[in-house]
Amino acid sequence: MSRAIPAKLIEDTARELTARAAIDIPRDFREGVRRARDAETGRLPRFVLDEMLANWELATAERRPMCADTGLPRYYARIGNEAAVEGGFVALERALRRATAEATAAIQLRPNRVHPLTRADHNNNVGVHAPEITYAFEPGWDFLDLTTVHKGGLFGTDYRMLFP
Repeated sequence: MSRAIPAKLIEDTARELTARAAIDIPRDFREGVRRARDAETGRLPRFVLDEMLANWELATAERRPMCADTGLPRYYARIGNEAAVEGGFVALERALRRATAEATAAIQLRPNRVHPLTRADHNNNVGVHAPEITYAFEPGWDFLDLTTVHKGGLFGTDYRMLFP
């Protein structure tokens, strides 16, 4: 078994990934929007595409989120069966929660999390089952692959029904 992955490294990495997910648009996507804008003949659609491109440039330059509603931070952690996390999986989750709270303040993510029953808001996107972390385990790996996304609207968010 390889040496344990430091929880601090996970926290620092998650904070950086959270910032990138909120601020940076992949180059190929930007180029696709530019091509769409250049091909667009309608005044209103072309205006919207121009504004999207301008907003992305500004967000990148100022290191601010590209959208006022940054959705809910989520993590996807693929962990090797041979990997070890310093402090175990509890430390992994704590590191992701700290990174989320710190990124919410530092890059001004919109705090979208409240307690499901009391509606208490801590303004940090951390709470009951938050941030959501999806785990997958990979045989033969001795490392952790971490991805983060910000999901908003009703497309894969935390909308759930409470059963009686």
